[in-house]
Amino acid sequence: MEYRRKSSYRSGGRYYQRPSGDLPSLFLFYILPFLIFNGILFYCVTSTPKVTLEIRDTNDYVTAEASMTIDSWFPTKSISVNMDGEELELTKGKRRTYTIPVTRNGVLEATIVNLNGMSSTVFRHVNILDDNPPAFENASLEDGILTLRVSDSQSLINPDSIYATDSADQVLSPLSVERIENTADNTASYEVLFEMDLHGLHVYVQDKAGNEARRTFSTHKEGNLDVLEVNDEEGPQREAAVSAQAEESETEVGISESQAPDNTSAGNSSADIVIP
Repeated sequence: MEYRRKSSYRSGGRYYQRPSGDLPSLFLFYILPFLIFNGILFYCVTSTPKVTLEIRDTNDYVTAEASMTIDSWFPTKSISVNMDGEELELTKGKRRTYTIPVTRNGVLEATIVNLNGMSSTVFRHVNILDDNPPAFENASLEDGILTLRVSDSQSLINPDSIYATDSADQVLSPLSVERIENTADNTASYEVLFEMDLHGLHVYVQDKAGNEARRTFSTHKEGNLDVLEVNDEEGPQREAAVSAQAEESETEVGISESQAPDNTSAGNSSADIVIP
């Protein structure tokens, strides 16, 4: 189709129109539709889903919940969520949101595949659950009374779970359980007292997440030294000793695994062990 316009000159008393250029028509009817079509095609072929994966806070340090949201114009072909290779179940919520139960610490991996074959994978590290048992910090023996200090950094100690068994397998309740605030690292330790069985005392402590720690305490004589032994049942025994003098009634000596005491006391002897 040819367009004409009036020229700036006249010939034989009649006006003539010159043909205009085809560049605007070429851009409007060929180049622009080509760019739009290929842009849409490129988006459809290469579009990947946007995945948001968040770990919610835990209330009991035993279980937690992860929330996943998928943002994509395309339908989802497949969804896979696993932790350390174990597949996890999903619960679908509103629109394209899902919840995932988490029962242990580890690496949470979510892979989403769109209908166009493009996929996205996100990772989240879960470390808010309490899977570590309480820690025995130190132990001391004085006048037949075993004094322990225990702590837990996450769910904290469950004081009602503390008990011991003696050499005759009799269950013993603690003489006292006292909470000690520790503002330095915002945790709470407990001081626990038991009547000592010289032939062996097994102490059990749980945190509020159900993790249990056990230590075995016993004593023996080496000359005039009273020796307190600690066995964690996973490594070598750790020992501490104090000697007696006639002038003093009691002395506590703190020692480490490679350190021996040089203080002495008489009458009532005591030993203090720092447990790593």
